[in-house]
Amino acid sequence: MGYSRPEMSGLEREERPDRFSERRIFTVLGVHPEPGGYGVAKFSRSSQPYQKWIMDLTQEGAQKFYETFYFDYGHSSIADLAHVTVIFENISMVAAEELWDEPLIDGQASSTRYQDFEKRGFHIPTEIKGSQLEDEYRNLCQRLLSEYRAFLPEVLNFLMERHAWERPADMDDAKYERTLKARAFDVVRYILPMGIRTGLGHILSARTLERRLIDLLSHPLVEIQEIAQELKEAAVKKPAFNPVNERLRPLIEEIEKALPKDSKALSKKIEEIAAFDAPSVPTLVKYAERSESLIKTREATQKLASELAPRIGEVETRLGAQLSERCDPEIEQLATLLYTALPHSYSQLERFVADGLNAKERQEILAIPQKYRGKFDPPPFQTRSGYQFVFDLCVDCGAWRDFHRHRRLVQIHKNLDAELGFDTPPDLQASSLRERYEKLMIEAGGLARRIDAQHAGVGQYALPFAFRRKSLFKMDAAELQYIAELRTGPENHFSVREIAYQMYEAFAKRYPRLAKSMRVIHPSKQEFFQR
Repeated sequence: MGYSRPEMSGLEREERPDRFSERRIFTVLGVHPEPGGYGVAKFSRSSQPYQKWIMDLTQEGAQKFYETFYFDYGHSSIADLAHVTVIFENISMVAAEELWDEPLIDGQASSTRYQDFEKRGFHIPTEIKGSQLEDEYRNLCQRLLSEYRAFLPEVLNFLMERHAWERPADMDDAKYERTLKARAFDVVRYILPMGIRTGLGHILSARTLERRLIDLLSHPLVEIQEIAQELKEAAVKKPAFNPVNERLRPLIEEIEKALPKDSKALSKKIEEIAAFDAPSVPTLVKYAERSESLIKTREATQKLASELAPRIGEVETRLGAQLSERCDPEIEQLATLLYTALPHSYSQLERFVADGLNAKERQEILAIPQKYRGKFDPPPFQTRSGYQFVFDLCVDCGAWRDFHRHRRLVQIHKNLDAELGFDTPPDLQASSLRERYEKLMIEAGGLARRIDAQHAGVGQYALPFAFRRKSLFKMDAAELQYIAELRTGPENHFSVREIAYQMYEAFAKRYPRLAKSMRVIHPSKQEFFQR
């Protein structure tokens, strides 16, 4: 592997007779990402104890190790050992959802249930800056946020009148008000535009970060490209925010004041050990660049799909959750590739692939994601096929965001646009606010269409959460059970409960014995004050 593994001498073994017989289990704190990953990688390649490796490791040593074993030899798994925490503040909801689109991350996002988004403001897409569309977009977003603020007390009063009688006897006033407000936010979130600013916190490995950087740098939207550039800069060059260092700085200043002048050397040593002003992962993601392979694959798929579209027929749209009737990996992969580029439903594309394509056409489509694939590129995400349960979901953006948080499955998303229309939450349908709300949604949809006509994909910033989005969710039975049990509970958002129960029903109809063990709750069972 390019270096010899150090072995213990016989004398060393005699001095430490318990070395290979005594069980030792411990956790580790205070190690920076790249030296930390290096320590575990070295530990796996040597008989020396972990503490010996980690005490002697430096960022410089880690960099040399990664240059050889990660970049030269291609030992990709060692980059999984270096984990980094990344914070994104004041980015658009559009960008946030793109950042979430990776199963190998752990994270949290700003909650629309527990936070008031009215003060956050909204992102102005670079693509429309300086144009008439920018003025229209600004005016629309300001109106949406104004109505979001105005609707909140009215919805609160409406919910209080409707549900106050359900208040548990032991619920104190503070919890009662918090619960009512959270439920009101569940309704008024439908008004928030996807351009609203939000925040994310992610923990991920350096290998996942590198792959995400490549994907994001290759994205067609300018904001997401800019975020990717700033993310790379933050990981590779900029000093990471280190709260331990922030606490150490005043102590070091006190040491320098209290001790002789030569204490400067001691301060310098402390700063080196604590990695003052050090970036998180200066080595492992520095070569991440925009991928022509991804861009060309996207363009070629779109071109071929557009040529086939007239043969498929009118677009069929079915709201809710629809379970695929087939389990043929080839048909699944072909239909998935077309799904990413066309507005048609998945079942419609399955039928077209099965009955409307000859062998030559099938091979031409299957070749696209492999044609431009580079030597180190992973298999394209569209080729993930062979799943027993494939659901085509058509849901409002708010509910879609909740389903998007699930990680142990494959998700394939269509672009968000205004063509699928919008939902009106039941509590607005039953209130005097309905006409005002729907007029606002129609206006937003019209502007999104005009923006998309000039700048494809940019119109989604103007669309409120009420607008519907379609995605494929591919999973096994265990993940379906997890989603159905978690998301049908009364503490969930009402639209999320409806969709999760539809997924369960489709599964139960086909596999009734397997479904019997699932602990689901029908959406009609309401427990308003349970969160």
